Amino acid sequence: MNQNPTLCAPYNRQVVIHPTSPGSRESPFRRVRLLVALTLALWAAWLSWAAVRWALQPGLFPIIDELGNPALFLCGSYHEYVHFFPGAFFGDRSVAWALVKFFADLFGFNYTHQVMCFLGIHFANCAMAFVLFRRLGASLPIAIAGFGLFGSLWTTAQTATYPGEPGDMLALFFLLASVLALLWERRGSTVLSALLYLAALRSKEFAIVLPVALTVLVALQLPRMPLRRTFTVTAQRLWMHYVILVVFGFRYLSLYRTHQAGYTTGSPYHVDLHLATVLNSFSYYTGLIFGADASPWQVPPPLLAVVFAAVLVWAVLRRRAGLAFGICAYVLTLLPVSLISNRAAYYVYAPQAFLILALCLFTEELLALLGKRERLQWAVAVCLAVACLAWCVSLQHSPYFRDRVNWNVMVRHLSFLTAREAETKLPRLGAGTHVYVSHNPDATPWLFITSCPYLQLLNQQRGIYCITDKPAAEMRTLFTADRGPKLLLDYHDDGSIAVANTHE
Repeated sequence: MNQNPTLCAPYNRQVVIHPTSPGSRESPFRRVRLLVALTLALWAAWLSWAAVRWALQPGLFPIIDELGNPALFLCGSYHEYVHFFPGAFFGDRSVAWALVKFFADLFGFNYTHQVMCFLGIHFANCAMAFVLFRRLGASLPIAIAGFGLFGSLWTTAQTATYPGEPGDMLALFFLLASVLALLWERRGSTVLSALLYLAALRSKEFAIVLPVALTVLVALQLPRMPLRRTFTVTAQRLWMHYVILVVFGFRYLSLYRTHQAGYTTGSPYHVDLHLATVLNSFSYYTGLIFGADASPWQVPPPLLAVVFAAVLVWAVLRRRAGLAFGICAYVLTLLPVSLISNRAAYYVYAPQAFLILALCLFTEELLALLGKRERLQWAVAVCLAVACLAWCVSLQHSPYFRDRVNWNVMVRHLSFLTAREAETKLPRLGAGTHVYVSHNPDATPWLFITSCPYLQLLNQQRGIYCITDKPAAEMRTLFTADRGPKLLLDYHDDGSIAVANTHE
């Protein structure tokens, strides 16, 4: 028996074509394959760029969490937010918050510069996802299609262009790097993988599940051997990952009761430990990934669960390591957010990469049914890749996608106009100032919602508060009764503002 078993080579169904002389029969076919693959790769890259390029047009401004999260760190230092152990069950993400503060300090309100940096991380994720698809057995056309699909989705575009919540994108970056490091199988690669896993965990909490998915991957890629030997070898490779999981798992459990007390039933972040909650969330998020959340047709949650379970069992029994890993990683990384009622598109940015991996490898299993006719398999794979990328084109030109882009551009442009007005028309505001914003009920004064983070950042003062959710008459009554420093603004539908009254 092999005393030092290594991971089995990925199950790539393609027949290896050996180098041939220029005059051989295979050379033209190889050149055609190369040209087609290059064309598909350029198409996929263009689709990934087209999904996010709108965020780089001039005249856009940060909104909501892109202002709210930097305001939380106002006047604070990095050591206050960067620490090893979490201090809260939810929302303590040292690596992500350090990046938020760094970009806020570096770029201020310059949304374009922030997005350019975030897109760099996003496209690194696309590249690593492609490498992982190939490493685990996807043929070149199918892997390119998977890369193009991941880069084209609206859930991808929204997350990659929203610097206020970098945790999902950073967590995927470190998760993919951790998996690839483990598959690298060089001296120190296991240690590197564990450190990258820790960085992912401190970027966002859902990453804690990675060792379980890696166990499936490692165990199924090992040569067949007694169960005890399989357990021993797997433990040798993943013991550091499990030490991190156990230590941080106990830490999160110690904070769970406090979290539940603060977020009671009905709160968007209350953890609901019921199977129905999980199944409904999985159905919703799976539909959301492919744009089906706007459709009245939804996959029944029990049916979706049965399909995933059946494919997973088949993959384990047939030792399809990559396919089993993809399904486990998708389910496990989505599980934490499936326990809460709050739903957001960026929650599926990381899980969908693993779902696409599973789809790619399942497609390879179907292609294997064609037998050893390598050229036929390649031709069918190309046709499937073309169909997938064509669907991505139709998605990006659909009202579903364009409406969401237009909404983001509109809100950001209105905020840009409001910020330009605020810089020239508003006086310097001190701590304790109440800003009353009168506006049309159908209009939203985006820069003045959620406790006025924009004005806090603009004036470098935390103690500035906005009142925006009152009728105009009540707003003026409250303003008159307020005896502290105050400001009354009229917000217009075009984003402009006027100072109606002030009192220092």
